[in-house]
Amino acid sequence: MSNFEPQPLLVLETTDQIKCFTDPLRIRVLRIVRERAATNQQIADELGEPHAKVLYHVRFLLEAGLVKLVEQRISGGNVEKYYRAVARVFELRPAQQDTETDIALIHSLVDTLRDDLISSAVVYSALPVKIHQSRAWLTPERAADFHERLIALVSEYFNDHAPTSDLNAVPTRFSAFIFREADQDAS
Repeated sequence: MSNFEPQPLLVLETTDQIKCFTDPLRIRVLRIVRERAATNQQIADELGEPHAKVLYHVRFLLEAGLVKLVEQRISGGNVEKYYRAVARVFELRPAQQDTETDIALIHSLVDTLRDDLISSAVVYSALPVKIHQSRAWLTPERAADFHERLIALVSEYFNDHAPTSDLNAVPTRFSAFIFREADQDAS
């Protein structure tokens, strides 16, 4: 088996890379190949999706450079192609996209986040999911200051994506959405 190891973090900025995250199935494919090399058939079987549908999305990810072919094997006259994500974590830093792409990206990310939160609540019922919401009137300067301080805090706690030797440590995720309310008169 290939000894290819994904890089720890890849910052995504191009439109083609960002569009990979506008479809929940592509995100599910990436989750599998972040952890291990897998064939299209293995991915389809694990996801319970049709082979052709998964192949379409694997090719999309290949063209965008988010996965790569890491090994080919001959098995019973067939060529098995093993794919692996090029990074363990993908950080989205989109430049201003068109509104349609922005909305598709938001839908996909929120759907994925919802599914992950529900799974966590079911599997780890003893460790409740923590959800916080706040509203405020902020000047652009205060909003920028808050964002800068939030990034510093997140970087302090969520900077290491590799497993630790501490047996009490568990894989933990943090997500935040900062957005302007559509109804500017809301209180």
